[in-house]
Amino acid sequence: MGKRGSWCCWEYLVIILLFFSMQWKGRNCQRQTKEALPGFKIEAPAEVTVQRGLCVLIPCNFTVGPGYTLTKDAIGIWNKINGPVAASTDSSQFSDTTNGRFIFTGKVSAGDCSFSISDAQPGDTDQYWFRLEDKYPLKFTYVGIKPSVSVTDLKEPDISPTKDLIAGEEVTVTCTAPTHCPGLSPTFTWEGSVNTENTQNNKLRHQDGNFTYWSNITFTPSPSDHNSSLTCTVTYKHGSATTSITLNVIYLPILNITVPGGTGERSNVSIKEGDSQEIYCKVNSNPMANISWTKGKIPVENTKQNGQKLTLLLKNVTENDTDIYTCTAQNQRGINNRSISVSVEYAPRQPTICVDKPEGNTVCLAAGNITVPAESALTLQCVAKSNPPANFSWIQSNPFNKHSGNRALMVQVLNDIEYTCQAENKYGLSNISIIIIVTPAQKPQTNLLIVGLCILFFTLVLTTLVFVYRGMRKKKDLQEDTTTKEMPKSDGDVIYNNVENMKSYSNESYINTEGEKPDKDDLYMNYEKELQYASLNFSKIKPMEAPQTEIIYSEVKRN
Repeated sequence: MGKRGSWCCWEYLVIILLFFSMQWKGRNCQRQTKEALPGFKIEAPAEVTVQRGLCVLIPCNFTVGPGYTLTKDAIGIWNKINGPVAASTDSSQFSDTTNGRFIFTGKVSAGDCSFSISDAQPGDTDQYWFRLEDKYPLKFTYVGIKPSVSVTDLKEPDISPTKDLIAGEEVTVTCTAPTHCPGLSPTFTWEGSVNTENTQNNKLRHQDGNFTYWSNITFTPSPSDHNSSLTCTVTYKHGSATTSITLNVIYLPILNITVPGGTGERSNVSIKEGDSQEIYCKVNSNPMANISWTKGKIPVENTKQNGQKLTLLLKNVTENDTDIYTCTAQNQRGINNRSISVSVEYAPRQPTICVDKPEGNTVCLAAGNITVPAESALTLQCVAKSNPPANFSWIQSNPFNKHSGNRALMVQVLNDIEYTCQAENKYGLSNISIIIIVTPAQKPQTNLLIVGLCILFFTLVLTTLVFVYRGMRKKKDLQEDTTTKEMPKSDGDVIYNNVENMKSYSNESYINTEGEKPDKDDLYMNYEKELQYASLNFSKIKPMEAPQTEIIYSEVKRN
C-alpha cells in the first residue's frame, strides 16, 4: 500500500507540472501573438551589466497600438521569473523580494518604463520583462525585448597619475570610485610606503543626477619609494574594490663603494705592495646611470661592469697606485660621485742619513764616509720612505750602543766612529751606515793676520808722527836762532824793542781793516793773547843811575 500511495503522489505532481507548463506555453504564445499586434512596441537594452553593490538605470520606452490611449491610471510592472520586482504604483500590493532596491523611475502615462537597481546583488542576475495594465481591455506583456541583467564583481578604482614621479617633488595622486550612483558614497583607504596621512575625499554631482566620488593623497616621494606599491581601496556596504600601482620614482644616482669581504661603505682601503684588490661601485638610480672610475682626474680603463655595479680592478699594485679614486654616475636627473682613498703599503726603502755639519751646511748620504773636525757637535737625521711610517733606531760602534725610537740623533765626535740607522715597519727592515772620520783641529789663521795688520798700521802711524815732530822741532829751532841774531846788544834796546814789538803786535792785532770799531771785549781778549809773546828780561840789565836832570816816563794807554 505504501509504495502504491507514493506512486500516486508522484503521478499527481507530474500531471500538475505538465498542466502549468502547458499553461505557460500558451500564455507565451498569446503574448507573442499580442505583441505582434500593430503599435505595441518596446525599446530597452537587451543586456545590462551592474557591479555588485552599485546601481544601474535601465532606460525603457514603449508604445501601444492604435485605438488605445494611456491614461493617468496606467500601471507599469517589471517582473522576473519568480515575480514582480518593481511597479509604478503602490508596491505594497506586490511581494517585496528586493528590499526596495528596484525602483520604477519612468512615467507610464508618458510611455516611459525605465527602472533602476541599487546595491546590486548576485541574485539580481536574471531576465526581466515589462507588463502594462490600464483600463479594460488594455493589458499587455511586452516580451519582444527582455533585458538581461548581469551582476559582476566590483571594478577596480582608477588611480592617476601613473606617470613618473620625481624624488623630492610633492605630488597628488587621485583614486576615483567606479560608481555614479547617488546615495552610495564609498569609503576610501590608502596604503603604501609613502605618507598616507594627508588625504581628502571628494564628490561631485552631475546634471543628470549621478555623482563622481574620488580621494586625493598628497606626498613627497623619495628614492626608497621607487618600485613600491600604493593601494587604494573603495568600500561599499556590501563589497569593496582595490587598485594598486607601482610607483616609478625618478631620482639622482645613489652610490655605494664597498670591497669584497667588507661590511658597509668604505672611504679608504690599504693594499700591500704586489697584491691585487677589487673595489665595487654600486649605483642605485632611476633611470639607469652611466658609471665610470677615475684616478685623480685620469679615467681608469681597468674596470668590469655588471648591471649597475662597476668594479675597479687593481692588480699587482705599486707605490704609484696610491691615490684618490672616484666613481661617477650620471643619468637624466643629474650626476653624483663618491671617492675612496687607496693606500699602498710597503717596507722601508733604502734610508738616507743627513748630517748637519759644524760649518752650518747639511750633507745627505746614502752610504760612505764624512770628515769633520774633532769634538764636532753633529745632528744625524735618518730619512726612509715607507708605508706605514717606519720606526727608527741607531746603532753606534766602538763602543757599541743602541738608541731606539729616534729619527734624529745628536752626537759629539771625538774619534772615528760608525753609525747605523735602521728603519722598520710590519713589512720589513732597511738600514744604512756611515763612518765619521775626525781630523785634527787647526789654529785659526785669520786672527793672526788681523793682528799683524793692526801692528803694521800703528807702526806706520807712529813713524809718521816722529818725522812730523822732528820737522816741526827743527823749524822752531831755526826761528829761535834767527830771532837771537836780530836782538840788540844793549839792555835798553832789548827793553825798547820788546816794548815796541808788543806795541806793534797790539796795534796790529786790533786794526780793523773794514773800518769797524772793535768790540771792547775782543780787544781785551786779543790783548791778553798777544801778551804771551811779549817778554821782559831784566836779568842781564845793569842798574842804571838815576838821571839827575830829566825823568823819562813811559805811558801805555789803553782805550
